[in-house]
Amino acid sequence: MAQGYLWDVVDYVPALVDAQLTSRGAWIYGSDVADADFGCGILATFTAGEQLLANSKNNTLYQVNTNTGALTNRGVVPVGKQNPVQLFDDTVWFDATGASTPKVVRATGGPIALAGANVPKATVGTIWHNQVACGGAPGTEDSFRFSPAPPVALTADWDVNSIIRTAGAITGMAGLRSVLLIFHASSVERIRGTDIPVGTDPGDLVLETVFQQAGTTEPKSICYWQENVIFADEHGVHITDGAVIRNLVQQGAISSYWRNLYNHKSSIAASVFLDYYVINVVRTDGLNDTLVCDLNRRQWFRFSNIPGVSSFASGGTIGMERIWVGISGTSRLARISACFFPSTLIDPQVDGNGTNVLPYFETPWYKLAPEGRKRVRFVYLSYDARAGPGDVLGVSYILSPQDTTWISAGNYPATSRYTRYRLPVGKFPYGIAFQVKQLVPTSVTRINEIAVDAHAAERSRV
Repeated sequence: MAQGYLWDVVDYVPALVDAQLTSRGAWIYGSDVADADFGCGILATFTAGEQLLANSKNNTLYQVNTNTGALTNRGVVPVGKQNPVQLFDDTVWFDATGASTPKVVRATGGPIALAGANVPKATVGTIWHNQVACGGAPGTEDSFRFSPAPPVALTADWDVNSIIRTAGAITGMAGLRSVLLIFHASSVERIRGTDIPVGTDPGDLVLETVFQQAGTTEPKSICYWQENVIFADEHGVHITDGAVIRNLVQQGAISSYWRNLYNHKSSIAASVFLDYYVINVVRTDGLNDTLVCDLNRRQWFRFSNIPGVSSFASGGTIGMERIWVGISGTSRLARISACFFPSTLIDPQVDGNGTNVLPYFETPWYKLAPEGRKRVRFVYLSYDARAGPGDVLGVSYILSPQDTTWISAGNYPATSRYTRYRLPVGKFPYGIAFQVKQLVPTSVTRINEIAVDAHAAERSRV
């Protein structure tokens, strides 16, 4: 399959394991049931040891046992519009409503409210130059403050002069090595410099606008990858190093699909796993879609049946990197990193909520040759689909790019090794598109190639 040959790929992972397409593995639940859906979380790398911390939409903070999924109540923290951040041994949790100041959670004990002087009731924040930068507080939505510099504790008084005003309401923040990005609904500003204002010292920070037609209102979409920041808005998913911005949606040729999906969003949550940007979108009609971007190739594919309302990765740990997703309506966390590396020992692949993994893909409508009719005799599929006896893959086609009803060409059986079969088409169209859909769950399905036996007729034939 040549680059660009696939039009829509659902529940397959392209070119990662051992084939052009490998069916995704099933996700599994990673926690017991909480008192509400999980809103945000973090894998905290305390010096005393790692802890997976997540809070519910009822403001309950839980410590999650990553092996058994058991939950330990650690107190009350506000629901955040973003995941918490960590500075040394302090994790900082923001209040999405701006009703209270941030809280600090450490390796032991309950949450500690930042009750010192001048602490803002910030709704968003990040870490930059070893200090917490946070803003978006009610009444001062356009301003952000810096926390005291180490070794002064976050719980101490904050400097009244360590504040910077921006051009609009702050909707998100992200810190890179040399710049601090300040997000607004439709623009991005950046801070450059090294000396943060303290007391009578004004510092050397410079505020400047960098993007006028891209921003975000979804701080849960903000992620980091290789000294870049990724974020989403109605125009697409953008990646920037603080100087240049690129739209991954446009580069992946899914702009129309993205605009329709974003227009009907109810919630968005994203994380980075390996070199993939994984963004979960729950729609207002209750449907959901999980888009995955291969950040090296700038190619997109989709996972179904992952209604994630929160998402955070646990990379850089003593264990394996994982993605944790709060599954809507279940009050549980799920581990979805297994989707990228399916285990053939799981037979069949069934998601934690009991839904079978049934991948499919569609090709674009191809003319196959210069303009004119073609005699399309057969369609060939090279594949390996491990399942019980019976048909496992169905192949359909359309003869016009505007058709919405697929015509069945037949089914392919289950296999025990690499196999190539053909099905008859017997049509005389101008072009053709194919859909290959899995009929029953398997332990793994590998697609290596789809081919067509077609011959061009005289171009005068109409």
